Amino acid sequence: MKFEMKYPLFKRKWKWIAITFFPLPFVIMLLSILLAFDFPQESVGDFFYLCWAIGFTILNFTEEKEEDEMIEQLRLKSFTMGVFYLMWGLTVLGMLQFFSFGSLFTDFMSAYLAIWLLNTYIFLSFTYYKWQNR
Repeated sequence: MKFEMKYPLFKRKWKWIAITFFPLPFVIMLLSILLAFDFPQESVGDFFYLCWAIGFTILNFTEEKEEDEMIEQLRLKSFTMGVFYLMWGLTVLGMLQFFSFGSLFTDFMSAYLAIWLLNTYIFLSFTYYKWQNR
């Protein structure tokens, strides 16, 4: 029985679009300071996490030069390990928050942070597996 997983991937030129999302929050923050635009302080972190999450998501779903069965297996393994690392990362962040401030119920954790962490773990894991198998 052969397991075949078909999912859409972005073309390689999307990597440049993904790379522009990493410095984008800095540029927008600088423009808001220069133009005296009042950016809400409580949403600054979420804005950074959102831009970085979009960038890593595009990088994770961009096809490689040769998209073969090995790359597909590495991609699947990376997604699995990304979820595993996310569970431990969120647990550690929660423990640090609890021991530092005495409560888990503060505004330090957001959905954007979790999505950014997940996509970062997936990207780093996929990059490591590609390096390991070259």
